[in-house]
This record gives sequence, C-alpha cells and structure tokens, in this order.
Amino acid sequence: MRWLAALRLASVILAIATVVVAVLALRMMSDMRPWSTAASNGIMSYSLAERTLQVDLLTARAGLLRNYDPVNADMVDADESLSALEQLPMEDPARQVLRDIIAAADRQERMVERFKSHNALLQNSLNRFTTDGSAQIGDHNILSAWILKLTLDTSTSTVTEARAALDDLPRIAATGPEGQLVSHARLLVRILPEIDQLLQSIRGMRIEERVDRLQNLLRAEAAVRGDQVRHLQVSFGVLLAMLAASLTALVLVHRQRTRDLEAQAENERLSAAIAMPLIDTVGATFAARVQSAVDRLASHLGAKRLRLTIPGVPNPEHFSAGDADEDQEWFCRLVQAADANDAWVADRVIASTRGRGGECALNRTMRAAGIKDLVLLRTPEPYQVIIGFEPDGAASAQRSDHMAGIASAIVAIAHGARREVLQLERERLERTIARAGRMETIGAMASGVAHNFNNIIGAIGGFAEMGQERTRKHSPAHRHFEEILSAVERARDLVDEILTFAKQGRTSKRPTDLLAVLRETVQLLSASSRRDAFQLTSSGDRLCVMGAGSELQQVLLNICNNAGHVSGNDPVTIVTGRGTLKTPRRFSHATLAPGNYVTVSIRDHGPGIPDAAWSRLFEPFFTMKLGGTGLGLSTAWEIVEDHGGTIDVENLAPGARFTMWLPEIAEGDGFGIPGDGARILLLGQPGERQAEEELLAELGYEPCSVSLCASPVTLSAALAACDAALIASRDPEAVLNVADTLSNITASLPLLLATPLGRSLRTAIVAARLNYPLQRRELAELLPAALVESEPAGAM
Repeated sequence: MRWLAALRLASVILAIATVVVAVLALRMMSDMRPWSTAASNGIMSYSLAERTLQVDLLTARAGLLRNYDPVNADMVDADESLSALEQLPMEDPARQVLRDIIAAADRQERMVERFKSHNALLQNSLNRFTTDGSAQIGDHNILSAWILKLTLDTSTSTVTEARAALDDLPRIAATGPEGQLVSHARLLVRILPEIDQLLQSIRGMRIEERVDRLQNLLRAEAAVRGDQVRHLQVSFGVLLAMLAASLTALVLVHRQRTRDLEAQAENERLSAAIAMPLIDTVGATFAARVQSAVDRLASHLGAKRLRLTIPGVPNPEHFSAGDADEDQEWFCRLVQAADANDAWVADRVIASTRGRGGECALNRTMRAAGIKDLVLLRTPEPYQVIIGFEPDGAASAQRSDHMAGIASAIVAIAHGARREVLQLERERLERTIARAGRMETIGAMASGVAHNFNNIIGAIGGFAEMGQERTRKHSPAHRHFEEILSAVERARDLVDEILTFAKQGRTSKRPTDLLAVLRETVQLLSASSRRDAFQLTSSGDRLCVMGAGSELQQVLLNICNNAGHVSGNDPVTIVTGRGTLKTPRRFSHATLAPGNYVTVSIRDHGPGIPDAAWSRLFEPFFTMKLGGTGLGLSTAWEIVEDHGGTIDVENLAPGARFTMWLPEIAEGDGFGIPGDGARILLLGQPGERQAEEELLAELGYEPCSVSLCASPVTLSAALAACDAALIASRDPEAVLNVADTLSNITASLPLLLATPLGRSLRTAIVAARLNYPLQRRELAELLPAALVESEPAGAM
C-alpha cells in the first residue's frame, strides 16, 4: 500500500527533523548564555573603565593624582573590554557601532597621552609658581590672582586677560627666578586652555552614548537569539507532536492490519469450514450441509436472525438461523422491496431505520418486520445465492471483515450449489438414459407381446363368432358367446393401448395435453381391471405441460395401480386442477419455485402411509406391497422431478392422496405441433447439427444425428430406426451425394433436402426441398406432410 509506505517515510523524515531541531536548539541555548554573559561583562567593564578614566583625568587635572598609573590601568581595562567584545559574534549594526567605539577609543587614547604630557608640565609649573612666585616678583598678588582664576576658568576672555596681565609686567631677565616664574606663568596660560580643551574633547566624544547604543543592539540581538531559540523549541515541540502522531498512526495502522489479517484468517477458516462440507458429497444431504454453513455463518456474524435462499438449484430451499421466524415470508418481502427501490449497490444492500430513511418501500417493510438494521447480499446468476441478516448493530454492518466473510462464504455456497446442480443434472441424465433404455426394451417387448396376444385374441374372437352363429339368440350359450366377444373387444382395446404405449416410449419432451394422457391412462386402467374403479373429475380444459407423454402416462399408471391395489372395492378418485405459487413452497418431499402449475390428485381409500415409510417412500427397491419391486414410485418420482415438478403426499382419513405438480405452459408455446415423437435422421455439418437437433426437438421430433461423411453401413443402421431423413448443408454437391446413397439403401423413407436459397440442385431423387439454414415455420409445415404422405411433398 503506497500510503502506508508514505506514512513510514514521513515518520523517518519527522524523526530526523526533530533530532536536528533539538540539536540546533540545544546548541543555541548553550551558546547564547556565554555570549550574553560575555557581551554584558564587556559592556559593563568598558563602561566602568571609561567612567573611571574620566574621573582619573579630572583628578589629574586638579593635581590630586600623584601619577598616571590609574589612567594607564583604565585604558588597559578599556582596551581589554573592547578586545573581548570584538571576539564576540554579532550582527553588522552592532559590529559597526563597536568599530566606531574602538576608533573613538583610539582617538581618546591619543588625546589622553597629550593630556598626560601637558598635565605633567602644568603641575610642574603650578608647583613652581606657588612655591616661588609670591616672594620674588612684584605685583605678585595680581599675577597669582590671574593664575588662580585661570586654573578655575580657561575661557577665552580669561586667557586673554591673563596674557594681557603678563604683557603688562616689566621685562625681567629670563635667567633669574623672576624670569623663570614668568616663563612658567606664560606656560600655564598656554597649556591650561589646551588641557581643558582636551578634557572637553574627551568628554565631547560621547563614547557612553555609543556604548549605550551598542548595549541596546546587543540586547536586541540577544532577544532575536532568544526568539530563535524559542522558535526552535516550538518547532521541536510541533515536530515531536507530529512524530508522535505519525508513530501513533503507524501503530494504529499496524494494529488495524493485524486485525485485518486476523479477520482474513478467520474468514479463510470460515470459508474453508463452509466449503469443505459442501465439497464432500458423502453423508448429509446438500440442504443439511447448507443449513450447517448458515448456522456457522450466523454465529460468526453474531446476527440476530439470518436467512439464505438458493434460487438457482432445483426445489430451492430457505435456510434460517438466529431467532425463530414466525413470519416465514419476511425475507422474500425485503428482497422484493430492495428490488422495487433499486437499492442494490454492487449486489449489496445495507439499510437502517435508525436515521432519516424516508418512507421508501424497503424501510416500511423493515419496520413491519421489526428490523432496525439490514444487510442483503447476493451472488450473480445463474447459481444465485441471496442472504439477508439483521446485524447486532449498525456499526457491525459496516465492518469490512464481516462483509468479506459473508462474501467468501456465499461464494463457497454458490460453488457448492453449482456442484450440486451439476451432480443432480448428471444423476438426472443417468436416470433418463437408463429409463430410456428400459422404455425401449419394454416397448419392444410390449410390441411383441401385443402382436402375439392380438393373434390369440383374434382366434378367440373368431371361434366365439362361430359359436354364436351356431346357437340360438337369447339362449344362455348365445349370451356367453356375447360376453366372450365383449371381453375380446376390451382385450383389443388393451392391446391398442399397449401398442400406443410402446410407440410413445421415448424421452423427448414436447408440448403435451396432460388431460388427454390422463384420459388414455384411465381407459387403459379400466380395460385392465374390467370395472369402473377409477373416477376422473376434470374441468374439461387442456392441461398444457412440456413433457414426454409416455413417461407421464407411466407415472399415472404406477400411482393409480398402487392406489387401486390398496383401495380394494372402493373407487380411486382422480381430480385435475391448477395452482399458482407466488413464493417458494415446501411440499412433503421437495420445494417448488414460484410459478403456474397443473395438478393431478389421486386419492385411494387404503390404510395410508406409515410414519416409518414416509422418508423412504420414493426410494428405489423400497416397497410395502407383497411381491412388489419397489420401482414404481421411485420411477414416478424420477420422471416428475425430471419434468420440473414434484409429488406431494398426504395422509387422509381414510387413505392417502398423491398430487402430481407439473409446470404449466401456455398453449401458444408450441403446443399442438404435430411432431408426435417421430424419429428424424439428421445428416448435417458438424458445427450446425446441435442447433438443428434442438430445433427438431422443439417441434416434437426425436432427432438422430449422423455426419454427412458416414459410411453406408452406418446410414443403413440409422435409417432402420427412423421415420424420415433430413439432409442439410451449405454444399449442394454434398447433399446430392448423400441423397444418392440413401436412395440406394431405401426408396420408401421420406426424404427432405435443405440447401441455401438460389443454389442449383438438379436430381431425379424424389424429395421435399427446404431452404438452409433451417427455418422453424418451414420445417413445421413440410416435415409433417412428408411423414403423412407415402410420397414426398415435392419432387425436384
């Protein structure tokens, strides 16, 4: 699954990103504290050194500083603080301010050095002046005053006045003490303003403002770094939460996959547990195996009630599990409502009345059945399986593992139904083939017996007529001969029925009037029993079914003979009717699908069916009649089941009733086509013969298919058992060759030739001409005429 791989990749990326962000955050946190400390210490140290330097310079100006060691120390501290700040990483604005501070410090250092040299001269001159001036120079008080004033005020006016005062002094020799003192005074007048100017320049550099600006920039940078650390911390938290969510999702996905795998394994075990009994055809019946599968499926789903039906198999069964169903029709009504609402989505319906379901037919039907949640599933045709159940809750109806389990289970049941249908079809074909063989044998034997018996009856009738001619009318002997002749007539009727039975002893099905077959059967039974032991009651209408008349007559003969045997002198009543089933209905031994049926009820007045014999009633070789073979009812059951019907058995007071149900067809469905089971030798192309055989069978004929390339020996053997021959091919030459071969074998058999319209076909052989491919209407018109007439309908 691609999304699972993407989730795993995202988890790995999130884990790596979380680790990277955590490392970056830790590094920034570990770097930020020393940086902040060093920056703060550097600023504070430089600010302190700068202020101390200013104080020391003023102290030195005042002459209170003995030496310049403090000033030098202040400058060294300031240089070290700036060097420390210069080593710190900082942004460009702060770096530029620091460079300005360093440049200003360099200028300040040069000015301090000038100050130191000038201030040393100043202090020396002041010391000399105060020590020697007052004793050796006249007007020294005026000079001292100006010098004192100048030390306190170095403004331009004061300096000008001091210089004027010096100029007003008399010329004194420079070598004497007075001259030196005046020289020191002149020096003081010159350097005192310069020293004060240096101090003012140093103070005017305003390094403190730059330091404050640098400090503010560093604080802002520290705040930015702090924000970055916080952002990294937040990012770390978000990534950690995303990683936790991703890992949780992975855990949940793996847990879900584990549950899915467990559910898949459980579903596989369920499918295997359901499929294995359905594959095994030994032991319990198919219905019992399906019921066991339904019980297991209901237990697996935890369904309140569950119902399953298999319309694709003969005699469809309804299987239930869960709560007892008092209403057996709820499932059928729900399926019909789902079809009416077109609620099927991919052969699935999941419905609930808990929400806003509206007033659709399905919801109304669910409420009427007391169902809150419903699941319907079905498999495709032709072996359809429909299952419906009420889950324990709406949530469980949405579980994919439940749906997968149901789907696999009903597929297994569908395959089991398919195998069952194939097995039943195989058994039916085997029974049909065996029955056809028996009927052929019985028919041949009956024909021979009837022929010989007819000769004997003819002799008896001839001698009876001769005896009657030699006796007087109304004499006892004459009446006895009349009775003999009457018995001969009944015997002849019986022989005719036997010959008819022998002629119709074939298994091809065609539209048949069951009432006509029933009347012939009653006539045959009455002739054989010599009394009116069978009473037929019918509406007089046709009972149209698709079947083989001889086989249906055999069913009626077997059941009626058994009824007559157990009724004694009481008559056997036979009643015909019709029935319509709207839903599947369970009878005594099978279930019939919905549809229209014709019924024949045969009631006897015997002791009824014992309980011990009920389940084995239609089992081969099981009999309750002394000297019986046990094949009568089993053969009747096989024939009726092969015709798509069933036999319903009821115990009455007195006697029992056997009701034969057969599917009814409309009279327009090919009823009345005069095929009459005649055998037609079909010689055609290999790829087309199957469709042509089906067409002949639909028209009521029994086809016998042979290849166009068959040898004359094979054709001769096939012609001996057929009533007509039909040669059909696209190749006119092939048709002519086969027709010549058949005419050499026999000239009396009706012959029909089918070639494409417009293809030339010139031959002297007498035959009916048809178009190829065969058309139903044309074949239905020409074939009966060819069979009736001694000569073909049209010569070519």
